[in-house]
Amino acid sequence: MRPGGGLLAGLRGRARGGWRAPVPVIALCAPAGNLALPAAVAVIGRLRARGGTPVAVMAGDSPTPERVAAVAQGDSPGCGAARLVAAFAPTWVARDPVAGIRAACHGAPSCVLLIGTPRDAAAHGDLSIAVIDAGRGPGGRVLWPLGRWCAPVARAPGRADLGLVIGPPALQARFATRWGKAVPWPWLRGRMAALPTGMDWGGLRALVFSGAGEAGHLRAALRALGAQVLRAVDLPGAASPGPALAARLRREAALHGAQLVTTEADAARLPADLRREVLVLPMRLCVADWGAFDAALARLGAS
Repeated sequence: MRPGGGLLAGLRGRARGGWRAPVPVIALCAPAGNLALPAAVAVIGRLRARGGTPVAVMAGDSPTPERVAAVAQGDSPGCGAARLVAAFAPTWVARDPVAGIRAACHGAPSCVLLIGTPRDAAAHGDLSIAVIDAGRGPGGRVLWPLGRWCAPVARAPGRADLGLVIGPPALQARFATRWGKAVPWPWLRGRMAALPTGMDWGGLRALVFSGAGEAGHLRAALRALGAQVLRAVDLPGAASPGPALAARLRREAALHGAQLVTTEADAARLPADLRREVLVLPMRLCVADWGAFDAALARLGAS
């Protein structure tokens, strides 16, 4: 627990009902969309690089916690983001965050990463990380660990311990100029980069779509690979596109002779008929300097 937690520390104690996880809990929250997935994979990778054995907990509908299987080659679409995370660390889904943390701790991990949408995630976290899109800034509708919060970040000291700002260098510089003095905690800088797939993307006419906030990152990655991106569509929320939107994407792609392209997380949610028509560009979040995160872990005694 960080010193001087104040109100946030009190919320954590009441939410746990007196129970405390035997290992540090890191709460990771992101804007609506899919930025939580690359952020989680990057954090898990860093923890493993430090010699840790992290496990992940995500929101689910089951009344009892369930461990999910990792996505395997040949799996059908619709596997969900939890199975994508499970490819990098043992992952549990639970309706109740405390129950999920309890279940995840049975395997004696070094720490628990609580990801995404539980409304009171920070109430159970010893370290809270806010994921921010550098192009959108922290003042929009953001899904914080304590629920949806719309006020500028400067009005909420203590809502997070660290920020993870995602965007290319130009947007990072703009973010620092506009928000640097207002953000009340240190932040890490990350950018999305495409993984090599062996495919030549040069000259491909692409219509890209993704969960809110990530389509711009996908567009930038494709352009860096030489693709011609005609348009980038931000899907409403993090759900699969409905029949009407799917039909519109198909029509627009056919009209312009373009290929539909999306991310791993969005592809996992697509219906089978649409998934067969879509190419996936896998991307990973690259963080240049993990110093502030490493220092926070050291204060927690975590690896």
